[in-house]
Amino acid sequence: MRILAVNGSPHKEGFCKKILNRIVEGAVGKGASVELVDLSGKTLQPCSACGNAECWRSMKCTLTDDGIELRRLFNECDALVFAAPVYFLSVNGLAKNFMDRMRTYREDVRPSIAVALAGGTGKGCVTALQEICRWMVLVGFTPVVAEPVTRYNLDLAMGWAKSWGRMLVEKNPGVKRGDLYSMLSEFEKLPYMRYTIADEILYLARSAVDALARRSIVEQTAELARLVEEAEARLRTGCWDEGLRLAVEAHEKSMRLFNRLT
Repeated sequence: MRILAVNGSPHKEGFCKKILNRIVEGAVGKGASVELVDLSGKTLQPCSACGNAECWRSMKCTLTDDGIELRRLFNECDALVFAAPVYFLSVNGLAKNFMDRMRTYREDVRPSIAVALAGGTGKGCVTALQEICRWMVLVGFTPVVAEPVTRYNLDLAMGWAKSWGRMLVEKNPGVKRGDLYSMLSEFEKLPYMRYTIADEILYLARSAVDALARRSIVEQTAELARLVEEAEARLRTGCWDEGLRLAVEAHEKSMRLFNRLT
């Protein structure tokens, strides 16, 4: 299996690259060959949205940069791993340029891994992941792993990443691409894809509480855990305003405690 692993971060040795390296390690251990690309080392201009663009039909582009080289790798690979940082609740511009410039000329469905990594508060980790997965599905890839990574679960993600690489090699759908309904149906089945912003905030609060518990900060997190449970109960029973207020409160309190004690 030939895997294309793409680092969408401007940092060649940042957290996206560290997770990619672990995924690659697992894939190589299962016999795959991997091409690891740092987009920060490439020249990739924004798509210019040409009228009647030839790029949709053939390996052509009006822009003179590394886009064609990357698109060739994109079409030749048997699987894709894509990790992107989160800027302002979405993928960063470098990663988005890659997403906008790629075209697929294949008829098959290929496996993939999607990782959105958010620093700071963690907000946007799920919305960015949804954007990546939506794009993957529409260009002929089926994510076998789709994971939002933050400071709260980075330790877990680093531990899981090697197994993700092995899973990618073992998973090969080997089917033709379906119609739009089939593709969107696959997207909807993925974890996190139906999350709202309120769900994301609740997810972040729960992740921070779990991270604190893993560090044996149990007594101080008990109240926060109860707050998370209450927020989730309110949201699930239709008390949206109160549920959102409690979810935000749980997120902000757990984040402050995490920042102070870790």
